[in-house]
Amino acid sequence: MKWKTAIFLSVSWLSTALAQTSTPVTADKVTVQTTQGAVIGTQGTVNTFLGLPYAAPPLGDLRWKPPQPPTSWIAPRSATTFSSQCPQAVIGLFALPGETPGEVRGNEDCLYLNVYAPKTATPQSHLPVMFWIHGGAFTAGSASTYDGSILAEKNDMVVVTVNYRLGALGFLSLPALSAESGGESGNYGLMDQQAALKWVRQNIAAFGGDPQRVTVAGESAGAMSICAQLTSPQAAGLFEGAILQSGLCTSPGNAVTLADAAQRNVRYASNLGCRADDLVCLRNVDPAKLALTKVPGLRPASNLVWSPVYASGLLPLTLQDAFAQGKFSRIPVMSGTNHDEGRLFVSVASPEGKPISPVLYWGAAGLTAGAGNAVNVLSKYPYRRYGTPALAFATLFTDAVFSCPALRVDDALSQYVPVYAFEFADPQAATTIKSPADLPGMGSAHSSSLVYAFQTSVPGLADSAQLSPAQRSLSDLFSSAWATFVKTGNPNPVGKTDWRAYSSERQNVQVFTPSSVQESTAFAAEHQCPFWLGLNLK
Repeated sequence: MKWKTAIFLSVSWLSTALAQTSTPVTADKVTVQTTQGAVIGTQGTVNTFLGLPYAAPPLGDLRWKPPQPPTSWIAPRSATTFSSQCPQAVIGLFALPGETPGEVRGNEDCLYLNVYAPKTATPQSHLPVMFWIHGGAFTAGSASTYDGSILAEKNDMVVVTVNYRLGALGFLSLPALSAESGGESGNYGLMDQQAALKWVRQNIAAFGGDPQRVTVAGESAGAMSICAQLTSPQAAGLFEGAILQSGLCTSPGNAVTLADAAQRNVRYASNLGCRADDLVCLRNVDPAKLALTKVPGLRPASNLVWSPVYASGLLPLTLQDAFAQGKFSRIPVMSGTNHDEGRLFVSVASPEGKPISPVLYWGAAGLTAGAGNAVNVLSKYPYRRYGTPALAFATLFTDAVFSCPALRVDDALSQYVPVYAFEFADPQAATTIKSPADLPGMGSAHSSSLVYAFQTSVPGLADSAQLSPAQRSLSDLFSSAWATFVKTGNPNPVGKTDWRAYSSERQNVQVFTPSSVQESTAFAAEHQCPFWLGLNLK
């Protein structure tokens, strides 16, 4: 089932080093001293430092090991070009010019990050920091896709974007790997994120940032990563705020335990041509083969095959249980979704624009909600009401996988910390993705808000030049809310209280459209959340 595969579709001399002021090398270069050595970046409208190593290359015996400290250097290191992306298969809909769907881009030497800082920033600036974790279903994406320069320049803050291991390289769990490490395997991508956050804690002051004012922000798998980091004991104290955009934090099918993941991955190892206990063989498999080989078996439609695993040392509880029990870092949270998340997945499923048939829709409903719930779900979302099975599925998928699970997270977190809930709802959001014929357009599909937040083009998703005057105004308001939250832990400008913290009683969500930004208490009803939360899918 083609559409289902597509759906599977963030020292001793330290004090002296950090006290040094950034010094221009030439008219367009700037140097900063890090704990590893000096780095030379580019000075334009902002200071840009690209391809900074935060961990040793995870090659050879370091494959499927926790990230190790990076090496140091003596001569200043150039930081003017991006590092490689982590290995990932090219998806047809998101293929860039010159790429062929099904080929593999990137290499394993990919644990690098990028820093964007105002050109006037010095170690005495103590600017707020936004640490961006990219999405891509834990199998795709990169730090280089997101340009933090506009956010840094307009809002006088530092932006960090980070790579982390993806797919099997980032999340393979096997009994032999667990035995080798003393009881736990998988979650290497989350360990990478923690290593990068520790690098930021040690080094960001040299770039003008405040190590005590770091907000993690992410979209999709990036937001789910942040939910995981919120509950991970090892991440406690590494950040002071969190922005969750379109996370799948409690979406059905993604609470996979360490034991369950290890069991199903035994078959994956066999498909690679290795015994599951032959780590030498597995560590010699070409990264491209790792990226292209599928994990066998039928799973819920929203299940991310490679993703965090639970009941482990890094993640003792599933996200839903940890949030419900209040076992997470007590920091302010800004949490939101897009009004039409599911439309992207219809588009991914039918890249040639072929209509989704009723039979495929019925099967998709069962895979999303479970076979036992399929009849109730189909009666709640009859495709004739929506005009096409594609729109019915897009709406169902939005509600079941994004909107209502996000509301569950808001309800749980808001019992302990301030939560600012939002919905991005531009009905004709800018996009470079072609809409299937059986949808009335992409609407505010999954990932459509990112060009508005970053205010720059996002390759493969949207071109900022497409924004109309009304959309540019929306982008200014949306991006400013993110930046204000990074600065203060509250998205309201100083002196304003229009955006009230989420209340479980009112279920209030701030809705962003081109014509208005205002509070709504109709979000739960519009997305059929009493129905979905009543099913309590896991």
